[in-house]
Amino acid sequence: MVQLLVRLVARPDEAPEVLRALRSVLRPATQARGCCFAQIYREANDSQRLEYLEEWDDPEELRQQLKSERFVHLLELLETAAERPVLEFRIITEKYGLEYFDNPAGQPVDVKLLLNKGVAGGM
Repeated sequence: MVQLLVRLVARPDEAPEVLRALRSVLRPATQARGCCFAQIYREANDSQRLEYLEEWDDPEELRQQLKSERFVHLLELLETAAERPVLEFRIITEKYGLEYFDNPAGQPVDVKLLLNKGVAGGM
């Protein structure tokens, strides 16, 4: 799996417009073959801080998208950022759930025990 992550800070007067533009980039991504997830996040305490995320099952499909008009539009949005934006491609080779925690001999994970240890959520 490959993730495309963009973090940017929009100029105060341009934040709503940048959010709309990100949505226009997101829509075709969600319909593209190989894209399994796409989402836009806005920071709760600062609506100018935006994060755009796509997840792709097939790295080649994502590479094809890099040549698309929508990706050019995404790059143009980065140029309008109030601060230096972040653009990352992340290669995910493994994913785990609760089984990632100590799990002797395949025993079911005791979530209450993990919470009491401060490992999941209750730190």
